[in-house]
Amino acid sequence: MKRSILRASLLMSVSLVAFFSIQLTGHAQTRPTLVTYAAKFVCGSEEKLVSPGRYYTNINVHNPSPFNKAVYIKRFAIALPDERPGKISAFFVGSLGPDEAMTIDCDNIYKHTQVPPGTFLEGFALIYALVELDVVPVYTAGHSEVETFHTDRVPPRRLVLASSNAMIQRLRRAENLQ
Repeated sequence: MKRSILRASLLMSVSLVAFFSIQLTGHAQTRPTLVTYAAKFVCGSEEKLVSPGRYYTNINVHNPSPFNKAVYIKRFAIALPDERPGKISAFFVGSLGPDEAMTIDCDNIYKHTQVPPGTFLEGFALIYALVELDVVPVYTAGHSEVETFHTDRVPPRRLVLASSNAMIQRLRRAENLQ
């Protein structure tokens, strides 16, 4: 009796492991995952919306893989006062080699949003990739010198999408080109 219960338990365990392995493997092949990040940025100076001073954001992005290239797409969503949504920039494709890092700074944000440098600007840098990245914004503010400094790691969000999704296709094409 004990042997038959043991055999049945073992058979059930192996069946469950096999079932979930097939489900997970099949799911990963048919439904790619897009890893997304929304990094807050604040750039420029303003006296009506925030404390007087100059605000700067540097968003550091690192490819943690020691072996593989990481392709990403970024764009910027501007936040306006009075609960108004702002403009969303075009997409920009980039890549990082193994263990490489780069910074998205206020000058880069002004360029891609087509906003004159020095204008007060806040919103989100949106980064999309097929692999996980390290995304850490660095915030500084002050008058003639730095008066405050803060870093904050942006957690990844995972979106499971159809293989035919335009963002997935764009990232895969960029991987093949670079």
